[in-house]
Amino acid sequence: MAPSSPRFFSPRTSRRARGFSLVELLVVLAVVAVLVGLVSTAIAPVRRAAKATADLANLRQLAIASANYATDHRGLFVDARLPHGSIPLDGEASFVTTLADYAGSPLALRSPLDRSRHWKEEGEPLPGNRYRLTSYGLNNHLCREFSPWGAIDPARITDRLSLVPAPAGTVHFLLMAESGEFAAADHVHVEEWGSAEQAPAVASGQCATALVGGSPASPGARSNYAFLDGHVATLSFAAVYRDADLNRFDPSCSGAFDLLVAAPPENPQP
Repeated sequence: MAPSSPRFFSPRTSRRARGFSLVELLVVLAVVAVLVGLVSTAIAPVRRAAKATADLANLRQLAIASANYATDHRGLFVDARLPHGSIPLDGEASFVTTLADYAGSPLALRSPLDRSRHWKEEGEPLPGNRYRLTSYGLNNHLCREFSPWGAIDPARITDRLSLVPAPAGTVHFLLMAESGEFAAADHVHVEEWGSAEQAPAVASGQCATALVGGSPASPGARSNYAFLDGHVATLSFAAVYRDADLNRFDPSCSGAFDLLVAAPPENPQP
């Protein structure tokens, strides 16, 4: 049999056999980068929604643990003891410690939405070498230690369930500011928030008003809240606070909020 003649390749065929050119590789990498960016953009809201739902579960756990605590203490609410500023902390008397035996499982004190750099694990202390112990805080209208009425008329301190006319309309727990003076505190000072015009900005320095959405210093800022009756909800700031005389924090006016303000709850969770 006659030997087969050798095969010859043109330069163009030879280049194809060696694989992609540098330009082709760069084009592929650019396309992949664009696709990854599009996927990440699409997934980000889903991840944030999942974290917001997990945060509501943490708040519900706090609400249930607090109700169990009140049952064992003749209706008294848990108290706050972690002050803002550089004052030394007394964590043993704060709800971060006292609720540990009432949750039925380890107390979830760090929100999945929390991006603060002031946790001890993150290594950025606040003034006074303090660190953040909880993402959550109490409505100080329901505290004994930091009640707005404490130094004026102790008889008006609303530190127990029997003194709150509308538990379902009164905020109990909320998310604390991630930085600044209140980042290591376990309560807010609602009496300092003031008028409807200034309140969103003042409140955003004490609590995390926009972790679920919106601009922090605006009435439309959205965050999660737990109420005295145990339910939790995602609400805009305008849906929890109008001014000092109409809000969901002060028990003397919280019951009238829904009657006077047309701001129904968003995404209520039983």
